[in-house]
Amino acid sequence: MNFTIVIPTCGRLESLARCLRALPAGVEIIVTDDSDGGAARGMVSSSFPGVRYLAGPRRGPAANRNHGANAAVGEWLAFVDDDCEPQPGWLEALDAATSDADVVEGRTVAPGASDSPFEEHVENQGGGVLWSCNLAVRREVFARLGGFDEDFTEAGGEDMEFAWRVARAVLRVRFEPEALVFHPPRRIGWRGLWRRTWMIRWMALYRLKTGQAASLPGILARETADLLRVTRSFVIHPEPARWRRGAFAVAWRWITFPAVLPWMLFWDWRFRRALSSRSTGAATP
Repeated sequence: MNFTIVIPTCGRLESLARCLRALPAGVEIIVTDDSDGGAARGMVSSSFPGVRYLAGPRRGPAANRNHGANAAVGEWLAFVDDDCEPQPGWLEALDAATSDADVVEGRTVAPGASDSPFEEHVENQGGGVLWSCNLAVRREVFARLGGFDEDFTEAGGEDMEFAWRVARAVLRVRFEPEALVFHPPRRIGWRGLWRRTWMIRWMALYRLKTGQAASLPGILARETADLLRVTRSFVIHPEPARWRRGAFAVAWRWITFPAVLPWMLFWDWRFRRALSSRSTGAATP
């Protein structure tokens, strides 16, 4: 298997160790570390001597993944996050799917997920999303696309924007359900919920990047229509196993909408300004 596994990490030693223990031997593994201490370096060198450790650029997860990819030698890049647990046969399943593909996404599940609004979990059961926590890309294709967009300095949609570029390039994409990764749920409190609420600002950048920019009236109409769409979808097609979570999410969006809307308008303006100043060499957002 001509793979390099790239794991971006930042301050999650225990989960990183679990991830590394789940990976197969005989393949290049790169850990690229955005934390500000040497704990991860020490843990990797002492417990996983066959793993390459890189100090990350500390410009967010998109730049961190690109940093690891730039150092890779494998024909294929396999991305997995430091809080994930690849299951037996994960890399072999990805490898088996590469013969007729440029991009392969695996199946991601959140074992033990509950119906709590204070639980964060990521799942990809049917493909079509290209979540970066379980994704393989031919290295030449990744370089040609320019990697993940480093303007996303937080985990706020950089893989969605990458998926958009993959679709534009009309690449061969395959979903491989046997390439299974567990993404354990994370408990979040009110503080975490507030943080996730304001992370919506990255959707403004995503829309600008993907040609979905709108005027002020257009933004107002779009955000209102999206809220109504989400509400209608929950009322008509509730998920019985997660109705509490869904009901809370809809109610929370209605409660915070008066604050989120001007927040989105502000960030749309700020991102537009940053992107338009590129020709003068100004910093990105």
